[in-house]
Amino acid sequence: MQALLWVALVTSVPLPRETLSMSRTSFIAGLFAAGALICSTILLLTQVTGIANDKQDKDSVFCRFEMQEFDRGLKIGYAVLTVDIDGDGKLDIVVVDQHEVVWYENPSWHKRLIVRGRTRPDNVCITALDIDGDRLPELVLGAGWRPTDTATAGQLFWLRRGKNRDEAWELHELPCDEPTVHRVRAIDINGDGKPEIVHVPLHGRDNTARGNWTDGRPVRIIALHLPTADPTRKENWREEVLSQQLYVTHNFWPVYSERFRPWIGFPGIAVTSYEGVHVIENQQGRWQTRLIGRGNQDQPHASRGASEVKSGWIGLPVLATIEPWHGHQVVIYRPPAPGERLWQRLVIDEELRWGHALWFADLDNDGKDELIVGVRDDPNPKAGDRHTLRRGVRLYRSLDATGKQWQRQIVENGGVAVEDLCAADLDGDGRIDIIAVGRQTGNARIYWNRGR
Repeated sequence: MQALLWVALVTSVPLPRETLSMSRTSFIAGLFAAGALICSTILLLTQVTGIANDKQDKDSVFCRFEMQEFDRGLKIGYAVLTVDIDGDGKLDIVVVDQHEVVWYENPSWHKRLIVRGRTRPDNVCITALDIDGDRLPELVLGAGWRPTDTATAGQLFWLRRGKNRDEAWELHELPCDEPTVHRVRAIDINGDGKPEIVHVPLHGRDNTARGNWTDGRPVRIIALHLPTADPTRKENWREEVLSQQLYVTHNFWPVYSERFRPWIGFPGIAVTSYEGVHVIENQQGRWQTRLIGRGNQDQPHASRGASEVKSGWIGLPVLATIEPWHGHQVVIYRPPAPGERLWQRLVIDEELRWGHALWFADLDNDGKDELIVGVRDDPNPKAGDRHTLRRGVRLYRSLDATGKQWQRQIVENGGVAVEDLCAADLDGDGRIDIIAVGRQTGNARIYWNRGR
């Protein structure tokens, strides 16, 4: 039986008395006073790993943040990324909204239009790379997002800036025959130093709700190779299928590095799905999709597996996921034990509803990453939620060299229904800041990192 992990909660919002921690002495005394009922509760918490009473003290605040809201008028803030749009050496912010894509100029955060009303709704995902060789980033946009339509192809475009900051961007269509285009990233998949465009739909063709989205074709994960000829001509882009065996593939992330090399081969693209956590590797010229974690399979005929995924370094390589799909668990995966194939799974939080974003960053400059988690929904007592923590932004840091003990800090409790988030040093002070965009709240916020 795994040891009970103590997770520390920090929030600027007053909490009910019952959420505050007890000292070890009073905790033990409470166990004896409450008798068998409390004992059975502790047994349950020990079994699921990482669920414990929160404690609130000064030592729990491992990073201080100052919030700045820079937009309150989003329809649905589907995606956010940071990139130097105008080449001035400062990271700007790009946000994908339901019917438009906009960027905010650093440091004024003046909002400028990229595209509006020229794609099929909804716009849903975005990435940045230099396509035309001008040393400025172009953008790749996924659109036509209709999550239950598994027959109609989605849309992919690449976007090139106009002649000045305020001119609308050019829109160039990319090959896309997959329904439910959902996530897109620029990843070097062949080691030549030039990124390809990799996109992962949510569903394969012809899957249905009646069949729990697993009764049709598996998802086709596809890379688009940058053409040597005119990139504005769709026929010049070459498609390559990297994987076609998973269902309900919610997100993916390139995890390969020297630190991961003993366990994950190149290009090491981690993918979350109903089946769990897989990595896509190229083994002797052939693409392979390999299981490294089963995720949460408690409900085989409902939402299961995992949805979000990111990689980090805490003195050893780790992966983080949200489980099951759109689930209530924050999960850490550590490298496999000797002789094992699957990574070691550890639940570090279950007090959330609809986790929807992850990011690793070294927020306190100690050489180790903290995990940033975005929660989209408020607790729903009618659905069985017993916690009172609201939607928002949370941090987790490892307290030991093995990654078995984690501490939690609440950065935002209720102010943003996080659909997506990312992290970057926006003001050049050497500290990494957090940017989050909301769905139901329709807002976008920067959390300025003010250190300890």
